[in-house]
Amino acid sequence: DEDGWCKSGDAGYYDEDGRLYVVQRLKELIKCMDNQVVPAELEDLILQEHSEYISEVVVVGLPHSEYGEAPAAAVVLKDLSGSKCDPAQLAKKIKATITDNLAVHKNLYGGVFVFDSLPKTETGKVSRHALAQVCVGRTAL
Repeated sequence: DEDGWCKSGDAGYYDEDGRLYVVQRLKELIKCMDNQVVPAELEDLILQEHSEYISEVVVVGLPHSEYGEAPAAAVVLKDLSGSKCDPAQLAKKIKATITDNLAVHKNLYGGVFVFDSLPKTETGKVSRHALAQVCVGRTAL
């Protein structure tokens, strides 16, 4: 722009040493209860607490009549052969992790969805738009 800034469409922050960290694409932000939700924050917390069972997690916004968009987590479970991991119980634990640690507008009102794999783009990135469409047509845990 006229001030010399280039709008990248990314959200990020500077640390105390002046280093720039890019956190999320702005178009990926979820608007729940008139508040912005950064999917990466939820994804990081879910992986931090449940990496024993989860190999991949992506949080998307699903249409919600009351909240505008509802955060929903799509997870891919690790191969748990011989494990007693119940997906429904894990979904409850994931929801509790978010509820117990983050603000109310970040709760997983859209639920938790378990997938064998997530839809990817040609470059190997998760297609959040395609994933949200698939989630809308499924029942959450």
